[in-house]
Order: sequence, then structure tokens, then C-alpha cells
Amino acid sequence: MSEFRYCKLKRDWTLFSPKRAKRPSSFGKNILFNQNREDCPFEAGNEHLTISEISRISDHHDINSWRCRVVPNLYNALSIEREPTSQRDSFFETRDGFGAHEIIIETPHHNLQMYDFDIDNFIDYFTIIKERVEGLRRDTRLKYISLFKNHGKNAGATLSHSHSQLIAMPFIPKKELEDIKFYKKYYQKHQRNLFDDIIYEEKEHKKGILFENSSFIAFCPYASSFAFEVMIISKNSHSCINQLDDKEIYALSEVITFVFSGLKKALEDFPFNMIIKNAPFLDDTTLNDSYRFHIHIIPRLYNIAGYELDSNIFINTILPETATQILKE
Repeated sequence: MSEFRYCKLKRDWTLFSPKRAKRPSSFGKNILFNQNREDCPFEAGNEHLTISEISRISDHHDINSWRCRVVPNLYNALSIEREPTSQRDSFFETRDGFGAHEIIIETPHHNLQMYDFDIDNFIDYFTIIKERVEGLRRDTRLKYISLFKNHGKNAGATLSHSHSQLIAMPFIPKKELEDIKFYKKYYQKHQRNLFDDIIYEEKEHKKGILFENSSFIAFCPYASSFAFEVMIISKNSHSCINQLDDKEIYALSEVITFVFSGLKKALEDFPFNMIIKNAPFLDDTTLNDSYRFHIHIIPRLYNIAGYELDSNIFINTILPETATQILKE
């Protein structure tokens, strides 16, 4: 039977329609780009094809080789060399395209994808992201960082070599401001963090929990918008990745390694988006009370169509408890 489920975090409904589901093995295969290693700008040995290097994690055995590196996006949407100024164009307001647009090259190996990473790969990945967030937070002109990964054409990727993107902006997006206002209002009303309540409810429900350790929990949300959607939340009061210590980076890497291993076994090669959520750069010491560092992994098995665009209500054909059972098996 179909049913609507309400998500307290998104403050919206999802329509579950299992009748429309296909078996996981019959989902459309992911489409990757056929790109030669010789032409790939992210391949080890092709460092000259990137315009410069911002940061790297070097190989322990060879200081000249690397395990993970960050470079500016050659086709950048924003530029750090510009100024965060605004002006009017007749009746319309415009802002200069100031900001940072960087690429996190997750591995030197051309055919190694994120769902094949081991825990050490993820430790490198989150360590270098933490370093970049710390560095960009020192620029007082920046207010918000969007951290995301697109894998496969269905998810918006344009290169097959495993990489993520970072876009730092001089203002906070409207949706993010609305979310922060809601999180704070929830905390003021209940004297509890909304994310703690979501964790409590998911653990009481039990059917969506995938993996948990001392610092993080992963689950398929009760009102998931997408089939096999996974959410990972910090159990500690951290609003940004730069607050995680080495032990917590390890714990996060342990959880996400388990999650991607399950997704790969269930869905084989699949397109997905991953969004790493950090609090904006606000001079607000109460953010740790209301906000929480978290990650969304969103498999893109179906396209968004007219109903979703019109109503903002997503149709999900796989119940999260079914997805959880499949991923854990």
C-alpha cells in the first residue's frame, strides 16, 4: 500500500509507493564517462593538467607521490580573486562571482571509485576536507561552504575519476538560513537538539539503523526522499567537520566504509550524490546546540519528474526498512 511519511528534518512529506518498485538488481546501470587515463587531469602523473595545487596528502613511502589532493576547479563557478561586491543592473541586483571553487581529487587511481574505498582512503578524504574547511573559515569574506560529490551522469558528474567539489560563498543560501532558524526554534522549544531527537526516534524504530559506533550513526531515514538514501549524523555536539578530532575522523570513516560497501553489494555500480553538511560561518557560539554535522548519501536510481517539481513531494518506491534489510544483508 502507498503511504505518506513526514520528515521532521526537511519539514515535508515523502510518498512511498512500493508497487512502483523494481527489484534492486534491475535498476538501470550507472553511466560513467569513457575517459582515457592519459587525458584525465586527475590521474597521477598528469598533475601538469591542473592549474595549480592547493593541498595534498603525500604518500608515506614517497614524498613526491600523493594519496589525495585539492586543486582549483578549472571551470570554476566562483573566483577568489574577485571582490564580494553588489550593484544594481537597472532594477535588478547582482553580485560579483566572488568565492572559492575547488576539486578534491580523492585518489590517484583512475578506476577506484568511492564505493570501493577502504577506511584509510576515507581517513585521507575527510582529513583533507577538514583542512580546507579550516583554511577557508579564516577568510572572513566567506559565509558558507557547499561540499558535495556527484558520481555518474545521472548525478551530474562530468568526469569519471573519483572527485568531490567545494564551493565557498560570500553569503548563506536562503534555504540554509531557514533551516538554521528552524533548528534554533526547535532547540528553544524543547531544549533538545533536533538531530538528537531524530537519532533517538530512528533507534527506537530500529528498522532503519545500518551501523553505529561511539561517534556516528548511519540509517535509512524513515521518510527517505530517495530509494536507498542514507544519512550519517554525528552523535557528538559538532556543527562542522573542523571540530572532529582524529578519533572521530576514524569513526566517521568506519561508518561510511560500511555504508558504501552495502550500497555497492546491493546496487553494484550506481549513480549518487553525497552532500556533507556543515554549519555556516556565523559568529554564534550556540550553533553546536542546534546544528549537527551530517552527511546525506543519495542514490540517483530514478529521475525527478513533474510531480516532484510541482509538489516538492518525492515518490520513493523502496521503503527504508526494506532498503536497510537489503544493505545489511
